[in-house]
Amino acid sequence: MRKGLFYILLTAIMFATLEPVSKLIAHITNPFAITFIRFFIGGAVLLPFSYAKVKKSAIVLDKKDYLTITLLGILCICISMTLLQYAVLKADSPALIAIIFSSNSVFTMLFSAIILKDRINLTKTIAIFLCVAGVLICTDFSSKNNLLSVILAALSALTFSLYTVLSKKFMKKLSGIIQTGYSFFIGSIVLLVFLLIMRIEVISSIGSSNIGNLLYLGIGVTGIGYWAYFKAMEKTSAMAASLVFFIKPILTPFVAFFVNGIVPNGKVFVALALVVSGSYLATKNKEESKGCVKK
Repeated sequence: MRKGLFYILLTAIMFATLEPVSKLIAHITNPFAITFIRFFIGGAVLLPFSYAKVKKSAIVLDKKDYLTITLLGILCICISMTLLQYAVLKADSPALIAIIFSSNSVFTMLFSAIILKDRINLTKTIAIFLCVAGVLICTDFSSKNNLLSVILAALSALTFSLYTVLSKKFMKKLSGIIQTGYSFFIGSIVLLVFLLIMRIEVISSIGSSNIGNLLYLGIGVTGIGYWAYFKAMEKTSAMAASLVFFIKPILTPFVAFFVNGIVPNGKVFVALALVVSGSYLATKNKEESKGCVKK
């Protein structure tokens, strides 16, 4: 159990630094380039573990499986995670983006009701209300940039939730580490093709001012972060490992203070309390699942 707790805390710390560290280079590195580099490196770190799991479980992937993984990778990496990077770019505080993204469990619940035919009860309705209230509280409607960043973060959470639910529906035979490693790496390759077509520079955008941050986002946040998350599930359970997604938004305002020098205001903590409470209510009745991740 102690090892499980260690992996949970390690994952939460890694994930909590995503938005603050991204903010440091958001104005000097294209969001598409950040997303590609982050998931190409992170996917490459996870891929050997994914492949080993495939061999150990004697799973045979066919063309349909690879097509599904590719489409899921496009949805997660090319759409959801790129939207998240643009949200960080436009936001006054990266902590707000982390809090809003953490409400993705509510969107997951809604998509589960539509796609997986899960029932929405009173508890889940209250969860929706709390998360929406939290997002509205931290939205400054007088600031166009802040409003845009909130919309982008909400769209990122929504599309990531769709990725989560579709993964449950179509990738039942694959464990989380297999699906995540393959979809992250393949999704990043598809994004690279898009970058080449759109003539968005990747290599030239890497320099002494951002290479350390990019390597940290790829190796630390995405590679080590997700590896530790799956180790946490292995040592404890999927439900216990989900504590990561309640600890992350609590840590992020403090990380943003030390990394970005942004002092969290009262609205941040009110929004945080509402979103974390809503996320807890949205997930507490879920059955444990080893086939998907939140972030």
